[in-house]
Amino acid sequence: MRVAVTGANGFLGRNLQVEFQKRLINYKPILRSACDLLSSSAISAAFEDCDVVVHLAANVGGVKYLRDHAIAAFFDNYAMGLNVINACIGRGVKKLLLVGTPCSYPDDSPLPLLERNMLTGLPSGDTGTYGLAKSAVSLAANKLCLGRDIDVVTLIPSNLYGPFDHFNDTSSHVVPALLTKAMRTAPGAGFQVWGNGNATRDFVYVTDAARAIADAVTSDVAFHGAMMNIASGVETSISHLADTISKVMANGIFPVYEADQPTGYSRRVLSIEAAGELINYRPTVSLQAGLEATVHWLRETKIA
Repeated sequence: MRVAVTGANGFLGRNLQVEFQKRLINYKPILRSACDLLSSSAISAAFEDCDVVVHLAANVGGVKYLRDHAIAAFFDNYAMGLNVINACIGRGVKKLLLVGTPCSYPDDSPLPLLERNMLTGLPSGDTGTYGLAKSAVSLAANKLCLGRDIDVVTLIPSNLYGPFDHFNDTSSHVVPALLTKAMRTAPGAGFQVWGNGNATRDFVYVTDAARAIADAVTSDVAFHGAMMNIASGVETSISHLADTISKVMANGIFPVYEADQPTGYSRRVLSIEAAGELINYRPTVSLQAGLEATVHWLRETKIA
């Protein structure tokens, strides 16, 4: 078995490469520098001699980035997804694993988010066009691939964090943005947190997500287009996240909230029952342990 991985040098991709290397899985990284995912012919050539495709590549960023690039967030991600699907069909790939997003859930979906509610309405808000593109790609893959002996599965990671992420204080997702601010804050001073701290998210350490993807790649289960949340299953407020970061930094810094800044959805937590049943998924890294490991990695690499 040979596995092609788009976005292999991205945040999740680099962690997935580490997981594949541990398991001695033969994989082929599909890098942006060598393959334009907006070119169907380039992707088709890249997938030659591959049995499984993991599609991680995306045009994505934090809430502000997706709000400011709403049109590109839809068209780029939808086009890349369709090109990947077409190449899988042309090359006779046996399994296509797509990585989705909680942004695809409708705003009024009951909590915890269940995969069966993904398509009960349209995603909305600042991240809505990105979420729409990702769910549309999954629907297209299920329609076009399943009848051609290509199994399809979509994994939906919640708010990922950990080593190799994109760390800055403006366009990153919430955890790397806050860690960047915290790392740059003088001992005993305050670091800025967008919103009032009441919004909630479901944070999952990136190695748990990488392990789930590797399990799905190597599984003998026929997924038949299934969608699976990959999350912690724990609803965590932004204020609790900020307080935990302060605790991990251990230098007296504290959060200062900016209520006029964008925060996205007010609440988010995902059910992980389906992934538990299909691939025996269980998260293993707590929020504090994951933040401690990430801070250690940041200090070692001197990125933030």
